[in-house]
Amino acid sequence: MPALPSPALRTVGFAFDRVLDRSPDALAHVDATGRYTFAEAHARALRIAGGLRALGVGRGDAVALLLDNTLDLVHTWLGLSLTGAVEVPVNTAYKGRFLAHVLDDSAAETLVVEEAYLPRLAAVAGELTRLRTVVVRGTGTLPGFRTVPFDELLTATPVAPEPVTGRDLVAIMYTSGTTGASKGVLTSHAHAYTYASREDFLPPGPEDRVLVTLPLFHLAGQWAGVYGALIHGCRCVVEPGFSVSRFWDTVRAHGITLTGMLGTIAQLLAQAPPRPDDHDNPLRQAGMSPLPGDVDAFRRRFGVEATTAYGMSEIGCVILGPPDRIRPGQAGFARAGYDLRVVDEQGRDVPPGQVGELVVRPEVPETVMLGYHGLPEKTAEMWRDGWLHTGDAFTVDEEGRYYFRDRLKDALRKGGENVSSMEVERVLDEFPAVAESAVVAVPSELAEDEIKAVVVLREGHAFDPAELIAFCVERMPYFMVPRYVEVADALPRTPTQKVQKAVLRDRGADGAWDRAAAGIVVGRRS
Repeated sequence: MPALPSPALRTVGFAFDRVLDRSPDALAHVDATGRYTFAEAHARALRIAGGLRALGVGRGDAVALLLDNTLDLVHTWLGLSLTGAVEVPVNTAYKGRFLAHVLDDSAAETLVVEEAYLPRLAAVAGELTRLRTVVVRGTGTLPGFRTVPFDELLTATPVAPEPVTGRDLVAIMYTSGTTGASKGVLTSHAHAYTYASREDFLPPGPEDRVLVTLPLFHLAGQWAGVYGALIHGCRCVVEPGFSVSRFWDTVRAHGITLTGMLGTIAQLLAQAPPRPDDHDNPLRQAGMSPLPGDVDAFRRRFGVEATTAYGMSEIGCVILGPPDRIRPGQAGFARAGYDLRVVDEQGRDVPPGQVGELVVRPEVPETVMLGYHGLPEKTAEMWRDGWLHTGDAFTVDEEGRYYFRDRLKDALRKGGENVSSMEVERVLDEFPAVAESAVVAVPSELAEDEIKAVVVLREGHAFDPAELIAFCVERMPYFMVPRYVEVADALPRTPTQKVQKAVLRDRGADGAWDRAAAGIVVGRRS
């Protein structure tokens, strides 16, 4: 099997140079707004980079992108990467303090944003001490900031690519941590390329067609999807998002052979009513993480191979599961280039089948994070004794299969997003009727968590859980809004006054108020 190029060459520029040499006129990118060959996409990316250069963006400067899934996002990110600037992708659900934190912490002086999100920026404008220039995809302005239409970038003078190496910074990827505010993961070109490439694992060919329905502000959409297609010279079709009703029609219309999907996406497709043409589709392989409970039934129904993987922003993709060796619940096998161990609290290897923490050591240092932006203490906490500690509980069997078991920290996962319980609790505690709160995960009908808030009320305050949900919707991303609300007289605590969240989890959702049952729908545009 072919190997990855040397770490120094693992850059966006190298990937583009290779495909431009082989097939410049092959169709590279398709979305609802346009179609571009590899040569056209390269030229357009450098034109956008030229427009940003004219606005003062230089090598090493951070540029934040608060954009929906479009080729404008793709080509802006590629233009930044080709010219040595640093992308800061921003979750499009962020608002309030979550949005202000990422923009200010990253030190980005330039933001490219959808017109629809300008009101969110206006709401936190007083907190943005670094931002100077706002490039708007659409119309509209943001008072107090230099505002430029995105269309001006498309008529700018192109710039030449800058020489970069695999060690150079390509992005600051903000990850919702398990405690406190989101941390910016300093990501090198080699880190991003290694995550995206499958040159060492079932590499696709130029004849493949890749569908991206996952958000492009995340690794799975941007890197595994769009970047992976570029590396392997595949056509990439970008959709605004995932839709059960449109998915298979899109696959058939574009001849899609490869796609990535969260475990919940696979389950939603499996739950749709059977159709006579379910098996009549060109999709050859779907990457699923995590694997749905009945992956074999999915494969039989749709005639699709399933692969799986495990990774995170800090470590990249370190476990891969090939279609002929996967088992339900499995994350896969250790990827070449990474040493993996499952250890106890003292850092000792645990026996096969016993739960411990997964720790990672890369053969090439720049294929994992360079550190947390501006947080040397947090970086040191993650790196201990030469190993990167994931904070995730795993088991490994005698054959080297790794199984994800749980999160060691008080994290939740909802809609493909990591959710910090502490951040949700901070908002809940601001509600006038809430004295204190605790947030835990409870089982979902799908593969991920549902969020339950346990609240202790202030004396003398009336309380309506629907009002609390409305309060949350205005102040946090939709995927953080609790589904269940339980009212308690007090939170269970240890002798040292730590909240016993295991006790709250064990209660499940029994007896809790359920916003879904109340007919309250919360979504990305809420």
